[in-house]
Amino acid sequence: MLLRRLQLRNHRNYAHLDISLEPGVNVFIGANGQGKTNLLEAVAMLALSASPRARRDEELVGPVAPASRIEAEVESAGRRMELTIALAVDGTRAHRTIDVDGARRRAVDLPGHFRVTLFWPDDLGLIKAGPEQRRRFLNQLLVQVEPGYARALSGLRRILEQRNSLLKRIAAGEDAPDVLEVWNAELVRVGSEVAAARAEAVRELAPDAARCHSEIAAGERLEIEYLGPPEDLAAAVHNSLADDLRRGSTGIGPHRDDLRVLLDGQDARGYASQGQQRTAVVSLKLAEAELVARRSGERPVLLLDDVLSELDLERRGALLRQVGNGGQVVITSVDVGPFPPDLIAGASVWSVEAGQVLPCG
Repeated sequence: MLLRRLQLRNHRNYAHLDISLEPGVNVFIGANGQGKTNLLEAVAMLALSASPRARRDEELVGPVAPASRIEAEVESAGRRMELTIALAVDGTRAHRTIDVDGARRRAVDLPGHFRVTLFWPDDLGLIKAGPEQRRRFLNQLLVQVEPGYARALSGLRRILEQRNSLLKRIAAGEDAPDVLEVWNAELVRVGSEVAAARAEAVRELAPDAARCHSEIAAGERLEIEYLGPPEDLAAAVHNSLADDLRRGSTGIGPHRDDLRVLLDGQDARGYASQGQQRTAVVSLKLAEAELVARRSGERPVLLLDDVLSELDLERRGALLRQVGNGGQVVITSVDVGPFPPDLIAGASVWSVEAGQVLPCG
């Protein structure tokens, strides 16, 4: 999997960008706030169809015009494709359009054409934050490699919206409880599909994550465990009705799942130092890249934003040895200091300043 060319128009702080990337390691150097993360965000959108960090599409549109555009030439299995995501702002809302080789596609149909594995500092929330971010990690992985998962996930969101609305109407005496039956059945059907995909992904991730972590942090043991819905989801949904009516929301289903992360048998959230937490998250991301490669037959583009900070010299060296082993890598840093001279010598190095990207050397 390769990103051959990237063009940005009015995306965040990029008024205009047109660059061609190399198959190996691409290093983007710049001070904080210059646009390094914005660049990786744009690349990730081409794989996921939406920003993994913006809450609203309007945040992505720069000041030049009420519209933005991301265009790329990518290569998968020897075939080149043109991917485009365009945003047009109308008042306080943004309308998104997606094209693959000039043909319009829905958002759920884009993932799988181009695959990435992304790390940025916000991903430390995989350890520090609540379960929503860990579910997002699994979702962003699975939409790229599990056929039908994006549609199932979209369907689950719609089911929950409808069921929660009916719960409030029933509690207010505006509907009878039996109107829930069809949505309960859909919740069990689609929820079981989503949960099964997540459980299998975690089973695949676990050994690779443990291995990657042990290679970066010798002597530490990383374990992950999927905490999914009850095995008999239908019975659990039925038995939770009284509680659901009281809350006005659905309390049972894969929207409540979690991923437990353990270091040396202890919950990493409270046990691990900042550097250990970062190493654990990076190990999960490297394991994700291995899973994507195994399922799709080619390595995803590895996007690493400020991955080296808060790691000691030994862990930095071990991580860089892993990411330099093959495939296309896009990595950002405030300076070249953390990189071994031989890696920099063989890499394409770029300077990023105020939305301008120029080659170094």
